Amino acid sequence: MSDTLRLLLALLELGPRLKDLLGDKWPPYAEELQQLAGRAGQGEDPDKLRQSLDLLVVRLLAEPPAVELIERLVENMAAPLATRETVTRRGRVSPRVVPDTVQPSTDQATGVVTIPVFYGTDRARGDDTPASYFRGKRGELAFGVAEVSVPTRGREVGQLTGPSWWIFERSPNPEKHVILKSVGALGRDAFVTTLKDSLAAADLHDVLIFVHGYNVTFEDAARRAGQLSVDLKFAGRTLLYSWASAADTKKYTVDESTIDWSRDHFEAFLKLALGEVGAGKVHIIAHSMGNRAVINTLERATSWPLPAGAAKLGQIIFAAPDIDRDRFVQLAAKFKGCAARVTLYASSRDVALLASKFVHGYPRAGEAGEALTIVDGVDTIDASLVDTSLVGLRHSYFGEKRSILNDIFNLIAQQLAPDQRFDLQAAGDAVRRYWRYRA
Repeated sequence: MSDTLRLLLALLELGPRLKDLLGDKWPPYAEELQQLAGRAGQGEDPDKLRQSLDLLVVRLLAEPPAVELIERLVENMAAPLATRETVTRRGRVSPRVVPDTVQPSTDQATGVVTIPVFYGTDRARGDDTPASYFRGKRGELAFGVAEVSVPTRGREVGQLTGPSWWIFERSPNPEKHVILKSVGALGRDAFVTTLKDSLAAADLHDVLIFVHGYNVTFEDAARRAGQLSVDLKFAGRTLLYSWASAADTKKYTVDESTIDWSRDHFEAFLKLALGEVGAGKVHIIAHSMGNRAVINTLERATSWPLPAGAAKLGQIIFAAPDIDRDRFVQLAAKFKGCAARVTLYASSRDVALLASKFVHGYPRAGEAGEALTIVDGVDTIDASLVDTSLVGLRHSYFGEKRSILNDIFNLIAQQLAPDQRFDLQAAGDAVRRYWRYRA
């Protein structure tokens, strides 16, 4: 009998004990074990089956109640090195799919920067490839580290480069493209410890959380988080909250329902970042529909019983928020003063928000022009004049335009007020004061 089959049978035999240990967390593991048994029965390639089984063991090792039992099983079976190496110093779990080091690194020969993106997500698991590791379906709140490589030579600031079929690029090239290299799962406790250790070694003990918008895959969300980290020269640690967007332009209303469902999960992730990882400040960049989870969470943030020494909310950035403008105004009054500074980027050239207004019948908070949102406690930036070309119409302008990225850098790194930032000029009047980019 092969080692793979022996391990699979042993795990099936341990099922009742694992069920008792893991409780509500056990059913997904049980379902996966049943699927693996079915694949084994159909004579699947042993190497593929072993890879899937190793990853299942890795995730079980990330569940604190099951660690001792699984470690003993692995040792008793003299399992192959790929599985045994999942246990690291201090007895903590570091799955093999998580990079050996969770510090940013630069390849001096190629100029490629590799960024560890610490993620929380409520997406359902997919397969074991980075691009499909998480799907567009709802799942349980999960944690881990994604490894993203970002080229710094030959790539313009703001570009989220990928292979282009029209120039016959068939596969990603690290020296040209922003690539999701790997995704590794960690249990909650291991995630906190890993992030805390990494943050302690950082030049800046702040974290930056990116929350993506509608119609975004986990892969593209992680790539954008890595790109922002590099282009903003962020010296702390970059986090991603990836809610379960269906990543389908035809499922806008599905995403609307999911972002509301996801709010409690985001709240748990934000509390973790504030109170458990040793951060100094927590900054947030939310885009499009992702703003809804952030805004609705901030409404309650001022009443959270955080531990002594918890981090403070630093810069909160609402980029092109796809939320009802009047609702934004209502909530802004409730979260006023919760962060060092709150900034809203709006544009009259954002076609996606114009389409959203068409659907909902009311202006969105990310619109400019006559609908521009101006509220006490929020610095509103009219970004309509950033670019007069077609790209200026893009909903993702916040992460693509050098001038806006420079402005966000000045916000986070320099903590400059709008009147201290060279690219901005005051507009409006004393009652309705806002800022816009110099023409």
